[in-house]
Amino acid sequence: MSSISRSRSLRQDRGNPRVIAIIAAAGKGTRFGGAVPKQFCDVGGGVPLRRSVELFLSLGFVSGVVCVIPEACEQIYESLVRDIKSGRLLPFVVGGLTRQKSVRNGLLAIKPRLPEYVLIHDACRCYCSRDVVSGVYGALLNGAEAVVPTIAPVDSVRCDGKSVSRSKIGLVQTPQGFRYETIAELHDRYANEEFADDASLCDRAGIEVVTVNGSIENKKITYRSDVQSITYRIGCGYDAHKFSGDASRKLYIMGQKIDGYPGLAGVSDADVGVHSLVDAIHGALCLGSIGEHFPETDPKNEGIASTTFLEHCRELLVKHRASIVNIDTIIICEKPRISDYSENMKEIVARCLHIEPSIINIKGKTTEGMGFEGRGEGISAISVVTLRGAI
Repeated sequence: MSSISRSRSLRQDRGNPRVIAIIAAAGKGTRFGGAVPKQFCDVGGGVPLRRSVELFLSLGFVSGVVCVIPEACEQIYESLVRDIKSGRLLPFVVGGLTRQKSVRNGLLAIKPRLPEYVLIHDACRCYCSRDVVSGVYGALLNGAEAVVPTIAPVDSVRCDGKSVSRSKIGLVQTPQGFRYETIAELHDRYANEEFADDASLCDRAGIEVVTVNGSIENKKITYRSDVQSITYRIGCGYDAHKFSGDASRKLYIMGQKIDGYPGLAGVSDADVGVHSLVDAIHGALCLGSIGEHFPETDPKNEGIASTTFLEHCRELLVKHRASIVNIDTIIICEKPRISDYSENMKEIVARCLHIEPSIINIKGKTTEGMGFEGRGEGISAISVVTLRGAI
């Protein structure tokens, strides 16, 4: 058995794969201009390197993040991340004279941590979404050695004086994902050659590179004109249902079935938590209310699972090129105790919306006996959602 095969076997025996993100931030950014490299500048209301760090730290499957920075920028970097308390932010690495040498420095630095996969990302692609990163990671889990996100060009393409079909062209983005042993060995093997990106080393070695969907928002900041105007929208939703007298009704809150309590009255499963969340998403998108999209008079909504409404919201978010920054939901009732179920609820909502549970907050509140909730007549819920994107 080869050393690479033995190493993979050891990692598989450990259970969950170890994924480390390398953020390439060692460039000088001369085309952008300014007193400091662009990755440390405030552009569009945020600092690119900081945004990129926060992106990967928000993903539960990323076990570590290491930044490769320019020499003599250590103090700038430390001031930028000083308030980030996550133990998953690893010590920085000083880069080399080229991007390729800088990435190799990062790969060497994380070797003692025995990563199985590595995600290599340009710091100045700071508008990247969780969906893009998750797509790259998913392809790695499905057996790919190397993965890149790509988008199709919107302009016509010519090469060597002739038109080329856009269907044959993919514009490559980051993060690019690899099995650690694969890309580390290639960086060692081709250390004296120069390549456009990390996936190009795989092309040189004859290793298949799998492509997944990138995003038009995942643009790299090179010039000042590349700075995007990011829109944030906030939506608020409210819902309330009384308890049903029908003993066959089941209680669902945020998609979680809760035994031992009467169900709520309504046309669907009357999930007040999901209904408030759906209303909040519609509100942030300025698309009306849940009743306009799923009217009670429509027979199709009779007895339907409210999680179906969340799947509808996911489609709306994709259509409007928006992503969820965070969700905060309050379930107001005397019983059941929401904290006993909140983690499962987060997982259910995350699956429906294709987001990470780490950006979802669900909590329960009582009214100390006041109001219809306090009298045990029903349950209400309030949700607030923040969206980001070119809505």
